[in-house]
Amino acid sequence: MTRRLLLLRHAEAAPPPAGDFSETADLARPLTAAGRAAAQRCGVWLRQHTLSPDLVLCSPSVRTRQTLEGLLPFQLPPAFPTRFCPEIYEAPPEALLAQIRTAPVQARTVLLIGHNPGISALARLLDQQAIALDQGFATASLAVFSMWGSDTGTDTPNWAQCDGQSLTLDTFARP
Repeated sequence: MTRRLLLLRHAEAAPPPAGDFSETADLARPLTAAGRAAAQRCGVWLRQHTLSPDLVLCSPSVRTRQTLEGLLPFQLPPAFPTRFCPEIYEAPPEALLAQIRTAPVQARTVLLIGHNPGISALARLLDQQAIALDQGFATASLAVFSMWGSDTGTDTPNWAQCDGQSLTLDTFARP
């Protein structure tokens, strides 16, 4: 079974309280009603495409946690393990890739829920030829990558070696 990496930008969030541009205020921003609906559409889309993560790597912000919550009703049991990783918040693509590389070899599908500009920069780093990524990575956008050679039945290549040479974009969607 092919290894898949799912990159999901959080759904639409409320602006920070007036004049408060602190990290604390930014981390506490919840999803809007439209954002909650978009997160649920992402969950439906994942179910329709039979994409169920074996591991979720999620920023600890309220908006990424709520995006994840929107997916959960549409996923098949058992519940997937989730790691809330502070390193994902406002991370550059190299730091996001470092988190992905920590996924266990048993994980066939990994979902990373994060923020722009890091998530879109990572998608571009992983597949520089993907024309679909030219349209931008709006909130609740989802990129599905496949790992080259991972369908051979062996444990190589695995997440520890993933990079821009091992992954290719399959699908880019805005459910």
